Amino acid sequence: MAAQKGKLVLLKADLTGASPQVFTTLAGLRTTAWTINGEDVDVTTKDDNGWQQRLSGAGVRSLGISANGVFQDSAGEETVRQWAFDQSINLFQITFENGDSLECSFQISSYERTGDHDGPETYALTLNSHGAPVYTAA
Repeated sequence: MAAQKGKLVLLKADLTGASPQVFTTLAGLRTTAWTINGEDVDVTTKDDNGWQQRLSGAGVRSLGISANGVFQDSAGEETVRQWAFDQSINLFQITFENGDSLECSFQISSYERTGDHDGPETYALTLNSHGAPVYTAA
């Protein structure tokens, strides 16, 4: 895989709930990190000679995304802020420079908005998955 520019990663959301989904860009991301979490299920018995055994694919999985950046407009900030207040679950899409995308329903578990007197207003948020994510390669 060739190196990609991080500046072309965008946070989008389905604002209408229509079918098919229409994703609107909410914000440009300055930094993004995502973590796939999976619980282990221990199935060790006395016959395993003291070595722990795990059951493949049996644990609960989740996807967490932390991001920060600059909103494209005030409507995007208002939408995200309201979703954070409501603790609602909404469909998001993250797009990458090479055309890949990640779609999943997420709940905003953390939202921070900051601004210096001589710089842009920025945000930081944490998204926690609700259901299985879909990663689509271009």
